[in-house]
Amino acid sequence: MLKINIMSYKLHFVKPPRPSGTPPLKRRGILLFCFSAFLLSPFSLIFGLIGVLRRKFIRSKSVAVPTICVGNLRVGGTGKTPHVEYIAKLLSQNHQVAILSRGYGRKTKGYINAHECQNLNNNKQIPNNLISKTNLSNITIGDEPMQYATKFPNIEVAVCEKRETGIEKLLQKNPKLEVVVLDDAYQYLSVNYSLRILLTEYQRPFFKDYPLPSGRLREFRCAAKYADIIIVTKCPNILTTEEKTYFLQKLKPKSYQDVYFTKIEYAECPKSPSKFEGVPEGRGSLYQSSKFNDSADSSTEAEPQPSGCQSFSPSVLQSFNQKVLLITGIDNPDPLVQHLKKQCEEIHCLHFPDHHSFTNKDIEKIVRLKNELGGENCTIITTEKDAMRLQPFENMPEYSIIPIEIAFLENEADFNEKLLSLLNHK
Repeated sequence: MLKINIMSYKLHFVKPPRPSGTPPLKRRGILLFCFSAFLLSPFSLIFGLIGVLRRKFIRSKSVAVPTICVGNLRVGGTGKTPHVEYIAKLLSQNHQVAILSRGYGRKTKGYINAHECQNLNNNKQIPNNLISKTNLSNITIGDEPMQYATKFPNIEVAVCEKRETGIEKLLQKNPKLEVVVLDDAYQYLSVNYSLRILLTEYQRPFFKDYPLPSGRLREFRCAAKYADIIIVTKCPNILTTEEKTYFLQKLKPKSYQDVYFTKIEYAECPKSPSKFEGVPEGRGSLYQSSKFNDSADSSTEAEPQPSGCQSFSPSVLQSFNQKVLLITGIDNPDPLVQHLKKQCEEIHCLHFPDHHSFTNKDIEKIVRLKNELGGENCTIITTEKDAMRLQPFENMPEYSIIPIEIAFLENEADFNEKLLSLLNHK
């Protein structure tokens, strides 16, 4: 019998269930939520109007290299990271690619190249107490950019608040750069992007949401018209014709917009581990995916995995009697929980806020929970992003990383061709 025990580190916004068939107590909660949203609606109107004015008065300028912007309208995770990785892997086969991010959650400012971040050990911007308690890579450039740099050592990865400045510095370092992929830049309007890709989540589409603070949108829904491509992310494995038609009717794409549907795939055993030199020694590592690398020799023996971490596979669960402690610090861990429910009998979930900076107290809590759940008979599983922030803690128990990738439900070749044609006709 399936057992799920969820221990929340912090309360999160949860979309209320539908009123039909719900108990009286839940119905009162839904009514309270709707009343609160109504009271906040004037502020949402003001927030949305600010977004309209920004798009009207901020002038964008062209840069000397093709750019691909990946972003969303909604605050929180819509799957930007795996989509940026997909695009970078695709284009880097035959082109020189860079990834540029704002570096959310970092404690530094300005332009920083991920492959040079080790030179920042004595950076006065970083308090000594943070260096000793958190992942140096996380506080210098953020967890997502460090994940990109770890997985793609041959791709330039940088962070900069002013994206045009970041692009300029990337070109100074590599004048042969052919394309820059910008992570979470849909609301950054100072750059005239060559291609704008807007992501919206299947379970939480922007057409059912409202601007902050009554909803979770960064601007009005009509801002979707500025996208060249709209991708509905985190779809179920099978999407019916009726469901696709429903989304197309609600999205109302313009004649110049293409709509695609993608799903999340959880990788099992990537071929070879890859550890980035800029990451401080710790308890984990990330693994290079084989997607877009058909020429790789599958018979080649993988390098030894670093101490403290292993790639995930169903056999890992079986070897630990199928008892799992799942550690997450992401916006929406539910899809991962549902995936693991299919492969193990007992799941204990310890959820932290998105981009949470782990502390020694958090690690002590994880150790205590693991011991309470049977010690060696319980395996810890976490995400790639969280691994970047868990890595430096020497007292962190052994854990497994479960990588994710995106897969198109259909028309993948068409999407790839659109991206490649951007560079072939530059």
